[in-house]
Amino acid sequence: MRLYLAFCLSSLVACGGGDTTPDAAKDVGFNKPTAALHANTEVSDNNWMDLGPADLSCLNTASADQPTSVTVTLNTLVKDFQSGNALPAIGVTAFKDIDFANPFDTKTSDANGNISFTIPTGVKRFGFKMTGDPQMPTFLLNQYVDPAMMTQTEPSKIQSVSNATAATLPALIGETRTAGTGVIAGALRDCQKHEMSNFVATVSSTPMTATPIAGAEAYYFSASVGLPVHHMQQEAASADGIFMVIQLPAAPTAYVQMWGYDGAVSGEPKLIAQLQVPVVADTVITGSYEPLRN
Repeated sequence: MRLYLAFCLSSLVACGGGDTTPDAAKDVGFNKPTAALHANTEVSDNNWMDLGPADLSCLNTASADQPTSVTVTLNTLVKDFQSGNALPAIGVTAFKDIDFANPFDTKTSDANGNISFTIPTGVKRFGFKMTGDPQMPTFLLNQYVDPAMMTQTEPSKIQSVSNATAATLPALIGETRTAGTGVIAGALRDCQKHEMSNFVATVSSTPMTATPIAGAEAYYFSASVGLPVHHMQQEAASADGIFMVIQLPAAPTAYVQMWGYDGAVSGEPKLIAQLQVPVVADTVITGSYEPLRN
């Protein structure tokens, strides 16, 4: 597996020009991790405890997902990702799997950010698309629904990313998001739902193998401040398990992948998680990431 991509930094060295200096190689955040996967829990705000090796007992086992056998009423709350404030007047569509072009319900959050959806029978996983000023269009994918409970409140909140946050987060690591590109973000949790550290992420054009999309740059959050940092500070996921991939060209199908070492740090990392997603221009795609299941 190729874990490092070389890109020409045209702003520094002209590609194909007369300069004979070798092109600089840009670190895109997909190098081999230097430590094994660990599980973590947040004991207080931005204060994380290492629980030891991550629980990957469910990796590559059969999925326990079952389709809904009843019509489900889901009550939740729309909040801003960065501030945590409730967001009124946000339009939200809910859809099966990643079929956002065919929603099964469309609602608008009330003055307190509250919102309610009706999930039909036959749904295993579903997603949301959130739109409204001053927010950037935001998807939340891979949500689980209890197949037999008629009224549910999980997820208890769905988070939308503002235009300001979408510009600020890349700026923190010295990047400017290119207009027309997509952003992918999320957190990886183990089989016990604990946040995982020491994985690397990319967005691949092929499933099950790493074929990083040209332009993709992965960054990881500092668990102590809850913000993305430069690769010199964080080369792999920290205890909060949060990552983001920016500068993604739009694509109808792509595969968000997380790789790491389940045990000894030697040889090639293992594919730990993968989620098929669309990459949509000027849109943030978030999701719930968990160990890969059959």
